[in-house]
Amino acid sequence: MILSLQECTDLVCEIYKQFLPPGQPSPEVKGETRLFGDNALLDSAALVSLLVEVEQQINDAVGTDIVLADDRAMSQKRSPFRNIGTLAEYVVMLLSEKCDAA
Repeated sequence: MILSLQECTDLVCEIYKQFLPPGQPSPEVKGETRLFGDNALLDSAALVSLLVEVEQQINDAVGTDIVLADDRAMSQKRSPFRNIGTLAEYVVMLLSEKCDAA
């Protein structure tokens, strides 16, 4: 089973909201929401926790074993962790590759 890009984006948005700092107004969370860098709301520890949670939920939902933060992801010219949309695209690509290999 492969999740659609929209399903992945929605899932990452929901997980992202769990890692927002408490006591702040909740911003609108969408595909363009930054994960790191300028205007990002998560610190590095929260970003790592977010990636682990996304990995676990995706793997549980689809019965696979994708890994998000590996050498491949880190060596790309444009990081798949720039924003929620690029992360969702990366997840869909990994799932598609797993499906093609099976």
